[in-house]
Amino acid sequence: MEATENAVAMPPQRPRFERVQLNTRVRVEIEQMLQRFVEDHNTTVQSSVDLALAEFLAARGYPLPATDDRRSR
Repeated sequence: MEATENAVAMPPQRPRFERVQLNTRVRVEIEQMLQRFVEDHNTTVQSSVDLALAEFLAARGYPLPATDDRRSR
């Protein structure tokens, strides 16, 4: 697929960020679609949810602070 300005961001394969537990429940239909997406795109639930929340918050005026590209991987 050719990259365009309208292309949807894909979650990274193996991000290396400090993480915390986020306890939540989602509708069965959302979990099923998420599992389908994860399988179709060879990614993880963790990466997908992380990216989805980052995009959701940024769209509402809460962008993540810039990260240092030299962080340990």
